[in-house]
Amino acid sequence: MNFEKNKINSLYDNRDNQVSTYCGAVIKQIRRECGMTGAELAKKLNVSQQQMSRYERGINKISVDMLFYLSIVLNVPLVKVIKQVLLEIEKSNSDDALMLKKLIAASDTVYFY
Repeated sequence: MNFEKNKINSLYDNRDNQVSTYCGAVIKQIRRECGMTGAELAKKLNVSQQQMSRYERGINKISVDMLFYLSIVLNVPLVKVIKQVLLEIEKSNSDDALMLKKLIAASDTVYFY
């Protein structure tokens, strides 16, 4: 059991902004579906256009708070955003996605109510 825990911690420690990259791609997709520009979304979130661009490109990490506000501004349930991020990770065959899939599988036994 300790080995598995250390293995998961090791995988977790080796990440950069991998989850944020997928989050950013999903946010950009949803924003475009809403017919909104990056500048418009940035203004509604009270962040700079550059910051919004960094979020969408996965350069800057997206906090849970920011994801929550994004879901409100984009009028999309937060759970839908998270599900879309997980689907994008599942569809990907990159090395980063494979590592994230292992982390997701490890957390599949954890339930939130």
